[in-house]
Amino acid sequence: MVLWAERPVRVDVAGVAYDLMGRRLPTGPVTASGDPLYVVSPAVAGVTASSLRATARPRARLSRAEHIVLAQRFPARNAAPGKDDGDAPPPYGYRLGRRTRMVVDVYNFGATACHVTVAARPVGGGWSVRAEHGRQEERIRVPAGGRVGVGFTIRAGSSVRPRTDRRLAFAATLDEGGGVPASVALIHLK
Repeated sequence: MVLWAERPVRVDVAGVAYDLMGRRLPTGPVTASGDPLYVVSPAVAGVTASSLRATARPRARLSRAEHIVLAQRFPARNAAPGKDDGDAPPPYGYRLGRRTRMVVDVYNFGATACHVTVAARPVGGGWSVRAEHGRQEERIRVPAGGRVGVGFTIRAGSSVRPRTDRRLAFAATLDEGGGVPASVALIHLK
């Protein structure tokens, strides 16, 4: 089970809880917040570990780049209201102003620290995206089992039409090579 909350709240859990990086949390109540927690609870009736192993396929070993996860984080005010049930009409993306600051969180689920270069892919349609110091990309060091946030500013030029969704994608590469799976979101000018 995955557990999170909009505001921090203490919760009693029946099982063992792990943080987003896979670290086991102390037994007892946990604090649910914006960072998901994973709770492993006692077996569901009829489902056993051996029955799950019998149906599981062996997986290929993940590359170092696949141990890196990118997650876009916008201020709550940019969330599109009424879009939580899946039946709302377009536009679906984050509602941005002419200039919006946001963060790309870079998680390292690997066992060693690594250097990662994060950049936005071109959005087009009059949009531009720059890292904190006006650069196209940002190079950071992410510790093993850690997370580092990279700030970006998104600008909507005068030609951007309001309420038209565009894809905002961030990609990253490791210094030693290897592309990190992209993080994609929809955005539009409110």
